[in-house]
Amino acid sequence: MNNFDRSYVDFTSRSKISLKQPSSFRSEILKGLSLKNKKIPCKYLYDENGIKIFNEISKLEEYYQTRTELYILKNYAKEILSKTNNKNSLIYLGGCSALKAEPLLQAGKQIKYYFPVDISKKHLVKNSKKVAKKYKYMQVKPVVYDFSENVEFPNIVNGKGNILFFPGSTIGNFSEKKAKGLLRSLAKISNREVDLVIGIDLKKDKTVLENAYNDKKGVTEKFTLNLLKRINRELAGNIDTNHFRHVAKYNEKRGCIEVFIESLKGQSIKISNRKFRIKKSEKIHIEDCYKYDENQFKKIAALSGWKKIKSWKDPNKNFSVFLLRS
Repeated sequence: MNNFDRSYVDFTSRSKISLKQPSSFRSEILKGLSLKNKKIPCKYLYDENGIKIFNEISKLEEYYQTRTELYILKNYAKEILSKTNNKNSLIYLGGCSALKAEPLLQAGKQIKYYFPVDISKKHLVKNSKKVAKKYKYMQVKPVVYDFSENVEFPNIVNGKGNILFFPGSTIGNFSEKKAKGLLRSLAKISNREVDLVIGIDLKKDKTVLENAYNDKKGVTEKFTLNLLKRINRELAGNIDTNHFRHVAKYNEKRGCIEVFIESLKGQSIKISNRKFRIKKSEKIHIEDCYKYDENQFKKIAALSGWKKIKSWKDPNKNFSVFLLRS
């Protein structure tokens, strides 16, 4: 495969926080559990097993996000690309899997350069090779990088006309302040005009939102509690996952789903020879998933250096894909 660049870019050693550095995982877990209000960053949900479980979640009846965003992308990919002024470089943030990029890659041969960006090197390289094999005219170069913090985003391309692709409403995992910081850094990826195709989960009925994070089969709970199993595997933990449960509720005031791991009893746990006391009903914060209305996100984007070109929604108005320009 001459179109697959084996000399992939690995920026993990340069970023402030990197999942490729076990010491970072250990330090963040120990620090987060030492706080009065305990917390663990949601990025640590996605180890190899976590990725597999999340793929199960994406197929659940209650979890509308994946299929709805794919519906929009499949139906409007050609129109989206037609408004990008012939930019031919696609940079997929969180692009471990090419599933959501496929509609854009298949919409003609406009995209000549494909840069999937993710922190999971093994899966990233494996799936990038599949893309290179399928689209032989396209130059494919995976980029190992953790963009979850407000760090300087690497200049990984050489001014071919860049389209940033940020699907999955991943921006919703950031507070408004951090989301603005990330969006500002993305706007500066090049000294030329940049486009951003970004997925946004829209505000809707509370029951629909909570069901999406509390499925009947318990797959989402398995996904969340897998984080504790990861801690046991990688950090010599002794956590009994049967003594914890997954909790996800919509906070209407904040406009977000709040996800916690709740202790079912008073207990002591040990991680890397450090002991932690956890009270009954005490919650460990795992993630926030912010939901927006279109005008609200348009304002956030504008304050971060982006202007809206157009947005597309599904018929039920559950999800929106924005095209923004720096």
